[in-house]
Amino acid sequence: MKRLIVNADDLGLSVPITDGILESHAHGIVTSASIMANGGAFEYAAAQSKQHPRLSLGLHLSLVEEPWLTTGTPMAPDYGAFAKSVYGGQIQPQQIEQELRAQLTRCREHGLTLRHIDSHQHVHALPAVMRIVVRLAKEFEIPRVRVPLDSPFRSGAIGSSRFLGKTVLCLLSLQAANTVRAAGLKACDRMTGLFESGSLNEARLLAILQHLHEGTTELMCHPGKRDANYAHWKFHWEDEWKALTSPTVRSLIQSLRIQLTQ
Repeated sequence: MKRLIVNADDLGLSVPITDGILESHAHGIVTSASIMANGGAFEYAAAQSKQHPRLSLGLHLSLVEEPWLTTGTPMAPDYGAFAKSVYGGQIQPQQIEQELRAQLTRCREHGLTLRHIDSHQHVHALPAVMRIVVRLAKEFEIPRVRVPLDSPFRSGAIGSSRFLGKTVLCLLSLQAANTVRAAGLKACDRMTGLFESGSLNEARLLAILQHLHEGTTELMCHPGKRDANYAHWKFHWEDEWKALTSPTVRSLIQSLRIQLTQ
């Protein structure tokens, strides 16, 4: 059987992006979303998500670009700078653990039940971070951790933005999958959408669905409404929102007997 988790990242980043995600769930195929505990619209997202009890929630661990809850400042601007700081000793494991614990605790204090952990720019795939994520996922009784097991060789992947970096991430994920499963936590059989990140549209989504494998796949997506504060990301938020609410997409899912799940 082909099972598909459609997970929208960046819930709570801003109000427009949060609204787009929730509409993609209410009127589309999004089954799950990852909330940013240090996002500018976290309070809004936490309250609004409670109006959608069928939407599964996870933590979108944010350690780059956005201010940390424990320091009040961003510790690194992006994945590359973060990795250098971690392995260069400028960011210590105990600092990462304190921040992750703070983000998990904030979600719990707002009455949110978390079913998975993933991260902004996939920083949790770094072995030094994954070990901490796994330990706290077990402590907070969170059953699943995202492993970005996409394939750089599939149709639609080659030629995407940051192709080399995403390919390295796929290789890191092979080790990450072993770490997660050895700890008794769940990981999907594979993930897709990594190479379409920020540029998923209806045509690309239809192609992904047509080549979906047996087992459980997580589709990572970024629906939203236009937000000038994040224009520098160059994400096509509204294209993804439209694709995920497309009747054509839903019809294909039904015809291929793909089971939407959480």
